[in-house]
Amino acid sequence: MIRIQTLSVLALCATLFACGNNDSAPKAEIWLPDTAVVKLPIEEYAGIPFNTSGQDAVEKFKCTQYDLTYSCKVKNGEKEEDLWLIYNEVGRMVLMKKELGYYNKEVADTIIERLTIKYGMDYSPSEGQESAFAAGVRKTKSYVFGGGQVAFQIGRSLNNRNELMLVYFFPEDVGATFAKSVMN
Repeated sequence: MIRIQTLSVLALCATLFACGNNDSAPKAEIWLPDTAVVKLPIEEYAGIPFNTSGQDAVEKFKCTQYDLTYSCKVKNGEKEEDLWLIYNEVGRMVLMKKELGYYNKEVADTIIERLTIKYGMDYSPSEGQESAFAAGVRKTKSYVFGGGQVAFQIGRSLNNRNELMLVYFFPEDVGATFAKSVMN
């Protein structure tokens, strides 16, 4: 009796496993910026102006607040994007961040190419910085566009096992400061 029940359970598991194998895993959609040239300085991204208050982020854009950070789902063209809005202590938006997932060289190269067309490249890592990143001495490598207002960054995860891709959008003055810090 126990043997029959065990065989029945094993058959059920095999059936469920076989059914699950026919299902295709959901594919993550790759974000690529368009290549429409943008007038500088940039005053907004995805319809969210840099002068948006935290209260407006919640009310107008239905963002969820986490202390000084807001998580937003916004419609950008025909696609919905996840954005993080980061504010300083006095309530000024200092950064919009888009997380792009794990590093993929082909995707990263395409993003860099498109951001260069769209905003113009201001800075890319030197050979020394590339080597230091590859050796694990540097935790990030950054590419700067649009007078410092847009940055594409490849960085190591907290456990140093993975490389992640991020895009940052800055107000003009914050972007200029960020660009100077990256270039030094």
